[in-house]
Amino acid sequence: MYNLYGDVMKKYIFILTLCLLIVVFITTSNIELVGADSGFDSSYDSSFDSSSSFDSDSTGGGFDSSYDSFFDSSSSFDSDSTGGGDIFVLIYLCMEYPQIVLVMVAVFAFIIISKNKKQKKIISNAINSKLELLDPNNFKEEKRLEIDAFNIYKTIQYAWMNFDEELIRKNTTDEIYNMYLMQLDTLKLKNQQNLMYDIKYLGSGIKDRFEENGQETIVINMKVSCYDFIIDTKTNKVVRGNSDKINYYNYELTFVKTVDNKKLDICPRCGAPVTLNNSGVCEYCKSTLISDNYTLILSKKEMISQK
Repeated sequence: MYNLYGDVMKKYIFILTLCLLIVVFITTSNIELVGADSGFDSSYDSSFDSSSSFDSDSTGGGFDSSYDSFFDSSSSFDSDSTGGGDIFVLIYLCMEYPQIVLVMVAVFAFIIISKNKKQKKIISNAINSKLELLDPNNFKEEKRLEIDAFNIYKTIQYAWMNFDEELIRKNTTDEIYNMYLMQLDTLKLKNQQNLMYDIKYLGSGIKDRFEENGQETIVINMKVSCYDFIIDTKTNKVVRGNSDKINYYNYELTFVKTVDNKKLDICPRCGAPVTLNNSGVCEYCKSTLISDNYTLILSKKEMISQK
């Protein structure tokens, strides 16, 4: 004997399962629009240039990397799709059995509410986060310089996130500082804030190191991870990036420091004779002169890769 009720229930369960899978996929898939990072080193939209480094010789802005297409060719829907019949069945059953729609809406709402709660928590934690640095003494002696470099990098990111211009100035060359300043002004005009949260050190290595004119230059490859996204400061809503995604960045960072104050008789920036004074600024090009033998400052930052 044909069991009409059982047949309908099988279709009901199949379609409901399909609906749930579709809803879960749409709401949990991480389609990444854009990353950020101080100076916008990671992928950004095409309205900015593609320079990926902050260098004393740079003439462009600090927005780098190309913006990837939101959808690729694999996301298109063609008329030959094998799922077309299922869609018509879904429409029919939704009309015949409105409870399917109610279940879908309930599941969808539950997932959205859960994601929103998680997002709000991450945003709140990022906004209220404090700067916590690594203790170089917890690492082997040969790694301590690299840990110092990471702490400088993290301090700059924290300062960038909080629009702390003075803290950026203390840890960067004038060229990077001026570039960051212009970009922070742009964020302010748009009522936006780049939140970088839970920055973790993943490893590093010294690529190059040399001394010239009393100044030592150290080039370090460094890997870090963090949450990195942009919010609207009026609504605290994410407008760029993904607050749920942890980003992995591979940098080439260049730092400089004074080796010996007595040897610093030539400005590293313009080559003019230098007389250290209370201002610590070159009288000719107005660049900041490093007066602390043990202080690193960032002179260049280049994104090697990200994921």
